[in-house]
Amino acid sequence: MAEGTILPRDDVKILSDLARDWVENGWRHTPDEPFDFYERLARFYDWSSEGTQFFDDFDKERRVNMSASQYAAIWDAVIPTMRKLTNVMIGEPHPLVSGDLAVMSVQFVTSFVTAEGEEGRVHTLSSLVWRRSGNDWRIIREHGSGIRPHHG
Repeated sequence: MAEGTILPRDDVKILSDLARDWVENGWRHTPDEPFDFYERLARFYDWSSEGTQFFDDFDKERRVNMSASQYAAIWDAVIPTMRKLTNVMIGEPHPLVSGDLAVMSVQFVTSFVTAEGEEGRVHTLSSLVWRRSGNDWRIIREHGSGIRPHHG
């Protein structure tokens, strides 16, 4: 095997670690760490390819975005107005890798405080498609849906 060749099991570990970082660090807004989509999440998303698609039902307008920049604009308008947004991943994503594409489902609990002080928690399921670009993996498709309010 050539030096520097990435084995499939290495991709699974890399993608699992990326998913946890994407959930728990990328999608965070606190008074000490204000949210800016590009600053926090640019390294996770494919900003240049055609055929990208991003959706999350936390967006009140339920827009399907055909580029990462459209998707970023939604969250840069919404999240910084909140007092707090944090996520904790549930379990592991178990990515399926085939060549330069990978798919996974990620579950997490989102906790938030609105500008008005309303607190909430939502159990969320996101399905992600990643594409390898050079040595990096980037999200090209995302579908996030709240499963139910989280209690406990």
